[in-house]
Amino acid sequence: MKSHWLLFILLITLLSCQTNNLSVDYDSGYNFSTVKTYNYYADNKVKLNNKIDSTNFMKNLDAVLLSKGLIKDVDNPDVYVAVEVYTQLTHPANSSVNLGIGGGSGWFGLGTNVDIPIKNNSKIVNYSFKIDFDDAKTKNLVWTSKVVDSKPFNTSTASRASFYNSSINLLFKNYPPKKIRKSKPSKTNYYN
Repeated sequence: MKSHWLLFILLITLLSCQTNNLSVDYDSGYNFSTVKTYNYYADNKVKLNNKIDSTNFMKNLDAVLLSKGLIKDVDNPDVYVAVEVYTQLTHPANSSVNLGIGGGSGWFGLGTNVDIPIKNNSKIVNYSFKIDFDDAKTKNLVWTSKVVDSKPFNTSTASRASFYNSSINLLFKNYPPKKIRKSKPSKTNYYN
């Protein structure tokens, strides 16, 4: 019996874990080994809580790009980086508890109930982080990554900085893309 309860609790715990929505796409014909330098577009959209958070986000982004072997070059970049960060403040719906009483016998019964509202004052901020790499010569999109995540509204500056840093690291988790090895075509039938 205890093992059933333990399995049930483990299942509920795993189902309640929040996951980040990460999506990555890239041009499979592009040679990412030639990308050594980058520069930002002038019209990047980084809309965080305040100017300090936005500046810290861009500094963390520079550090992660440097760790990936990319150097910022304003004059002659290999790729231009487009950054879009959006936030949306949401209020979770209020819930209620329903209490009721009733009774009866035979063919007659009577009952009533009442809803007791439970006020929810918490606010949640939904974040959308998107990074695009455009080839500097052709201006074609060669790599894109997007993460959607949420965090409680009233968090400390250190907690937000850690959240931004982990989101940036998640954005670049699959960069540079691994080359897909082409295998030999398999025989289609017995006579080939």
